[in-house]
Amino acid sequence: MLDFDGTIADSFGSVIHCAEKMCQKEGFPFDKRIIERNMGCTTEQCVSLLTGETDPEVVKRLTHSYNLIYRSIGLDMIKLFDGVLDTVKRLHAQGVKFAITSNNVVPAISYVVERLGLMPYLDNIVGVECVEKGKPEPDIALESMRRAGFTPEESVAVGDSTFDMLMGKGAGCHCCGVSYGCDTPQTLKEEGAEWIIDSFAELEKIILG
Repeated sequence: MLDFDGTIADSFGSVIHCAEKMCQKEGFPFDKRIIERNMGCTTEQCVSLLTGETDPEVVKRLTHSYNLIYRSIGLDMIKLFDGVLDTVKRLHAQGVKFAITSNNVVPAISYVVERLGLMPYLDNIVGVECVEKGKPEPDIALESMRRAGFTPEESVAVGDSTFDMLMGKGAGCHCCGVSYGCDTPQTLKEEGAEWIIDSFAELEKIILG
């Protein structure tokens, strides 16, 4: 089970760009550090933290403003990290099933993975809108395993944030952290990562043993 933003998708620049555009449009100061510290959050949570707004209706409106910008320019800025497509292809050919488990939404993820050639190798995509509670709760992982017919013992949650590790641990899965995302290897280990990889290609050895 692969996290999307910061794990397979190099989307940080896109998110920063779109968040800054939203703040300019809506009249809020922009602090990139808030995004850096909260990349694993849902869009609504990030928008609330970025703007300081807590009223649900205001946050909903600002999130809609961000999403319009993200869909119009942000999605086409995203690329896969080195080694993602080739590694997934090789493992898929050996019978490994892949799913995307993300606090992003399915339409956005689907657009990007289709554009970048990853879609044929995915068993399912579970976004935040598919479950009652997003990460760090285990709902997304549990739904992905239910769709694929896998047990927690057969599943590995791969991600760059503590939210990913907490999700996987809460669902009873194995957990693998990536060192090139938003949280440090030490933090990921503290939250349940059994392995830390410095490049996506290293996942192949973990999966195949």
